Amino acid sequence: MKKTVLITAGAKRLGRYIAESLIKDNWSIALHYNTSKIEAEETAHFLSNKGGNVSIFYANFLNPEHIEKLIMQLSKKETCWCGLVNNAGLFKYDRGDNYEYKILEEHIKVNFSMPSLLIKGLYKNLINNKKKKSVFNTVINIIDAKIFGLNPDYYSYTLSKLSLYGLTKMAALSYAPLLRVNGIAPGITLPAPGQTEDEFKKSHRKNLLKHSSSVKEVLMALNFLIKSPSITGHISVLDGGSHLSPPKRDVAL
Repeated sequence: MKKTVLITAGAKRLGRYIAESLIKDNWSIALHYNTSKIEAEETAHFLSNKGGNVSIFYANFLNPEHIEKLIMQLSKKETCWCGLVNNAGLFKYDRGDNYEYKILEEHIKVNFSMPSLLIKGLYKNLINNKKKKSVFNTVINIIDAKIFGLNPDYYSYTLSKLSLYGLTKMAALSYAPLLRVNGIAPGITLPAPGQTEDEFKKSHRKNLLKHSSSVKEVLMALNFLIKSPSITGHISVLDGGSHLSPPKRDVAL
């Protein structure tokens, strides 16, 4: 069957890996970008050369009107839109004693409110197009293993990801049986911007198994959740056991 998946922040890093993986599984890709237009065009060109069907869509997740427009565009152009990977995220450092309301609000918008609106938009699109229950009617929220082993760093970010965790559960309850909603909570997977290779390797080993998540594992979990019709409201934690013995400070610090 024809099926389209929207991947938010799909132009680079983990989003691009997810797009490449789903192209191989015969998904048409709706690739969202905000500031990475050149990377989005390059990724779309790369995937198209591999035989994929790719469209790119712009939206600034700090602007709710952009989300409404994105949902409208998708609903009209991608009539087989049935999948969503909420991969976009805002990640800024603050603490409980110095956070500002503006930064907290931005994290909540990008990491929680906009994914919530997109899930509702997808569900309504399925209803409006009289889509039947299908294993491909699916949402995957990219969360963060940090919320299962808390420390006080990245205060606003962590609160927003805790909200996304709650959204995964509530959306799974609200939109069943037509739409399944699950999540993946990776640990340290890719080097952070500005992080050296040695710093990445060191942080990647700060867990019980001395090996955090890899891109390959994230894609395996994604594939499993998408193709498992009995799973909804589940979050796969991929962190080398770090949540069982969390560090007192964020491993990136």
